[in-house]
Amino acid sequence: MKLKSCITGILLLFLSSAATAILPARDSGQLLVVSDIRISGNRKTKDYIILRELTFRLGDTLSLSNLQNALSESVKNLQRQPLFHFIETGIDQQTGSGMAVVDIRVLERWYTWLWPVFNFADRNFNAWLEQGDISRLSYGLFLQQENFRGRLEKLHIRFMAGYQQHIMLTYEAPYLNSRKTLGAGLILTGVRERETAVITTNDKPEYFRHDDFLRHYSEAAAFLRYRPGIHLSHTVTAQTGIYRFSDTLLALNPEYAGIKTKKTLIPLLSYLLKADFRDQRAYPLSGWYADALLEWTGVLPSADYNYLTLRGSVRWHLPLTQRWNLAAGGAVKLSSHGTKPWFRNQGLGYQRDYVRGYEYQVVDGDNFWVTKANLRYALLPLKIIRIGRLKAEQFNTIPVSVHIGAFADAGRAWQGEPGKNNSLQDKLLLGTGLGIDFVTYYDKVVRTEFSLNREGKAGIFIHFMAAI
Repeated sequence: MKLKSCITGILLLFLSSAATAILPARDSGQLLVVSDIRISGNRKTKDYIILRELTFRLGDTLSLSNLQNALSESVKNLQRQPLFHFIETGIDQQTGSGMAVVDIRVLERWYTWLWPVFNFADRNFNAWLEQGDISRLSYGLFLQQENFRGRLEKLHIRFMAGYQQHIMLTYEAPYLNSRKTLGAGLILTGVRERETAVITTNDKPEYFRHDDFLRHYSEAAAFLRYRPGIHLSHTVTAQTGIYRFSDTLLALNPEYAGIKTKKTLIPLLSYLLKADFRDQRAYPLSGWYADALLEWTGVLPSADYNYLTLRGSVRWHLPLTQRWNLAAGGAVKLSSHGTKPWFRNQGLGYQRDYVRGYEYQVVDGDNFWVTKANLRYALLPLKIIRIGRLKAEQFNTIPVSVHIGAFADAGRAWQGEPGKNNSLQDKLLLGTGLGIDFVTYYDKVVRTEFSLNREGKAGIFIHFMAAI
């Protein structure tokens, strides 16, 4: 309780300091016409990809301060794309002519990677580390192309062998029309699993391993995205999956598939709305993000399942001072009644949806909510490290920052299969603690946190993405 009181006091103290108003810069009133936009450093990225993210256009007439603000917002838009390490800008006023030339210089990332991949069978690194069983790792290769043909296209090919077998192809073209508002993509997946979670027991997924494959599935998804402006996007996805289950799997948990047959077709139709006003993607320090996903599982009259799922999340980042930052966020999931396969009806404990301090546990449920708050201090503000011996610009200039802070989370899941000896369903979960975040280039984040949950259990946990 003392730790929680301390954290609450710190939050109140620094929230009060955020009330100081920031006065806008005085505008001279002089109007400037954007006569040219000069882009340099983009050896691969097409100019129109950069121009698409700008909040001003060639020929626009703006005051100097408005142009500076528009340029600043444009840099944030570009930073949300997986394209550049650094972006430098400048405004060259042509004396006496009322004209201005905007300079944009970028340092491109390295876009093509062939990664060796080692995956664990568990939900997250901490759950796997608790057992530490090397035999439960799978190995493979991941071809990652983030700026295919310089058009912001995404091409991913993942191949996994060994313990679990997995192949996936993802292709996304962000712009199909001349207005750069329509994009589309395709995702193909094939999986064979010798081990899978079969039921939740004592608030943990219970895994079962077999010499033969317990589950086969293949999925195909196609999506169409509409992005009329900068911050909002609408995505419609049609997906179908064919699943086959072994007799052993269905005997271990009759509710695993929710039906008695060993094979099922799961069609799905979804709509996703996103609003992104953050300053960057990987570790934002200002701005906000929100999304809402409506998913219809079943779609076809002959489908074995027919239910709706609504998911939503919001994240908010507020800079308090140059070094202090407050972040808060929340997520919710609501599902309609209907037959649901156990393995697709996830509650708390998966992906981003967990209360810190409960990384080892899961809570099944048709519905859940979770909320998180972080108070962070930049122990090492963004620092650029240059390695002179490396000639490649994509690697010799390394951004590094380190943040420490305190956090508090809460969440609850309800209305699902009770499982065996589970005590966390329909219960308020609380977690609090301290952590340190290391952030570097290529969107890499490593978080180490000491957490204490409501049950009085403490632990040190490692994560590889921003908490909020």
